[in-house]
Amino acid sequence: MARLTPAEQIEQSYDDTMKALADYLTRERDAATTINRLIQILDRDSLRDAITEVLVDARVHPRPRADVPEREL
Repeated sequence: MARLTPAEQIEQSYDDTMKALADYLTRERDAATTINRLIQILDRDSLRDAITEVLVDARVHPRPRADVPEREL
């Protein structure tokens, strides 16, 4: 299995969360099971590491703000 980038890990966790909520909404799972599943998703060390890496990268390599016009040369 290929290693996911931090952004892909975060996206995968989002997808897993949406699936857990969909299972609950379609009555395939009860509320307690759904909450436990959501906690498992959010409590992953790999997810915390991915979020930290993305945040650190954004701080080290900030993107230009869209609302600030670029200076003319």
